[in-house]
Amino acid sequence: MKTTVFLFLCGVSSFVFAQQKNLGLDDYTSKDLYKKAIKVDVIAPEHGMADPHAWVQNDTVFAICGHDESWEGKGSFRMDRWEVWYSTDLKNWNYSRSLDPKDTYIGNQPNCWAGDITERDGKYYWFFSNRNIDTGVMVADEITGEYKDLLGKPLLPKGIVPVHPYDPEIFVEDDVYTICFGVNTYYMATLAKDMKSLTTKPKAILVQDKEGNKVNTDDKSTLFKRNGWYYLVYGSTYAMSKNLYGPYELKGAFLKGGHTSFFDWHGQKYVLQENHDISAFYRGASLKPVFFNQDGTIVIPKEDGMYPAPGRPFKFINSTMGWHARSGTDVLFKDGVITGTITDKNAIITSAPWLYTESKLCSKITFKIKNSSVAKSIKVALYSRGYSGNFWAINEPVDWNEQEWISIPISANDKGFKTYTMDLSQFSHIKERIMQVGIQPASKASSGSWQIDEIIIE
Repeated sequence: MKTTVFLFLCGVSSFVFAQQKNLGLDDYTSKDLYKKAIKVDVIAPEHGMADPHAWVQNDTVFAICGHDESWEGKGSFRMDRWEVWYSTDLKNWNYSRSLDPKDTYIGNQPNCWAGDITERDGKYYWFFSNRNIDTGVMVADEITGEYKDLLGKPLLPKGIVPVHPYDPEIFVEDDVYTICFGVNTYYMATLAKDMKSLTTKPKAILVQDKEGNKVNTDDKSTLFKRNGWYYLVYGSTYAMSKNLYGPYELKGAFLKGGHTSFFDWHGQKYVLQENHDISAFYRGASLKPVFFNQDGTIVIPKEDGMYPAPGRPFKFINSTMGWHARSGTDVLFKDGVITGTITDKNAIITSAPWLYTESKLCSKITFKIKNSSVAKSIKVALYSRGYSGNFWAINEPVDWNEQEWISIPISANDKGFKTYTMDLSQFSHIKERIMQVGIQPASKASSGSWQIDEIIIE
């Protein structure tokens, strides 16, 4: 599951993106249709929702997602459960229930990586990843559960294919249920009617470029069919074939984001696509419409982007969004703001780690703050990192005493909120990825309080 986060955000390959450019909607797809289609940046904001998998039933869309354990950025993509959400209008989403790993052969481990949901003969089957180790299956009488482990062991055990057998995708056509799984090379096989065994040996699926060269894929495949074409999508890349088992021809860039799940709603195709709502390890899911050119290729609107690029908004509508006190103050959340009481000079608060914001896309940071102290400045630090080969393996704590702090003049003893903006060019050097933000909200004050309504990196 997690190779996708690393690879597609690095850039799948220079070839893919050299061949694919942002397109305007052609004559086949009306611009008015695009404007009218529903778009949602994050369907469950600040919740840690990842790997969305959609299912439509009785005019209701259900989404089963993995849940990121913590916005503390512990690494390793720790995911403590799966959750069932639903919506009747695509705009408002509601939580239904959780599926716990302890109710499967996984046990009480934060290994709840990507899966897929399907129905057969009145029962619902949740195929799930045990990290990148193997794949299991749960069953329920209703889409919302209660789900039980169907086998008590992996359906796709380690060693069944030469690659890691995880991140399953279920494709149904003419009552044939095909499971697709793996990484770098995908494999497909037919599921037995009991949904707990295979009737065919897994077959490797070839994805190739226009010259016929084999292309390595990321993890978490997604499949759908339209007008005789099979679409194989992984992260922000897609390929097409006239045959389910391929070979697939690489077409280029898909919409920007992570793992995908497609569904049709009132005549329009949509995709749920993973994003970086709070950070690389505390994610969300975006809803986007999908349109096609006359030749079947996918339209990439010029305004498409992966939320929250280019910058990052901290608006504190639902929570602290991961902000914590480091010294000299506390951090409390109330009525859409974060606030703190100062107990020592140079109090420091910090954002969630692993923001993963591409620094070249950003030019300024804006604060909306109420300073109820004698302080006449706030100070800001940005912890950034270069995008090296061991980027995802490093998770060292930040020494904020070693960071560059920039002072911003503010008024003292405010009666209301005031907005301040600073250019990021004031920092002597920012590396490729902004990973964390540090703030001294009332520099040099040893008493009083502060409130922050929003912080926006843009």
